[in-house]
Amino acid sequence: MTTAAAHKCPLNLNLLKRGKVRDVYEVDDARLLIVATDRISAFDCILPTAIARKGEVLTPLQVLV
Repeated sequence: MTTAAAHKCPLNLNLLKRGKVRDVYEVDDARLLIVATDRISAFDCILPTAIARKGEVLTPLQVLV
């Protein structure tokens, strides 16, 4: 996992943390945006081939958690 405050998302939000599969952005002082990406990991390793549209499917599911 890497953390990189210098990364920006298309909405011009600060990247707080980049995980194996999800990225966390700061919206404001009270809210965070958690984005599921197309990255895939197994056994704590990020695999080289992404799964197309995986993040698009996982992001709305986070509302249910």
